[in-house]
Amino acid sequence: MLVLLGLLTLAWFFLIRRFGRGDVYAAIGPYACVVSVLLIGMRARVIAGWLRPSARPIAIGLGVGVAMTVLTYPVFNLARAVFPALDANVQSLYSGARSTALPKALAWLGAIVLAEELLFRGVLPNALSHYISERAAFGVSLLSYTLAQFGTGSLIVTLMAAVCGGIWTLERKFTDSLLAPLISHLIWTPTLILLHPVA
Repeated sequence: MLVLLGLLTLAWFFLIRRFGRGDVYAAIGPYACVVSVLLIGMRARVIAGWLRPSARPIAIGLGVGVAMTVLTYPVFNLARAVFPALDANVQSLYSGARSTALPKALAWLGAIVLAEELLFRGVLPNALSHYISERAAFGVSLLSYTLAQFGTGSLIVTLMAAVCGGIWTLERKFTDSLLAPLISHLIWTPTLILLHPVA
């Protein structure tokens, strides 16, 4: 199982290298669908439990997602004031994210977010926890997520993956649910990448 999850992560790293070089969704979108189907097929009952609706994870997911989104704009403006070149770097990243029509991009992004949560906050840390402590399993999984995003070749994307991934991992750990990080991720990512970009 761990070998398979490692291979899925490695493939993610190589496929996401198209980010900023044409239609990234054409490569990573279908792959994300395959990852989700594969993981659900292997762990359907466990994943259903992680996604079972209840008030606490839904409320936390909504609250954290909105807070992360709202706070990203002033943080970006502050970072841009300190590092003026940041604006041009982020603009170039957005060109790859806008490589297809908005409805199609939103659908692919939803599929990608679901696969990331199932893999990096769900099945991978769960599999690792059979060999190491739960805390270490979540740490290794966060590192794997961050390194997978490093495939974009962008330090900014990698840093954001580490920060946001850390927040989503904490949500997962403290709610014992994938619903909270999934909701937060589905609020933050489409808003910042497609609906209301920072730059």
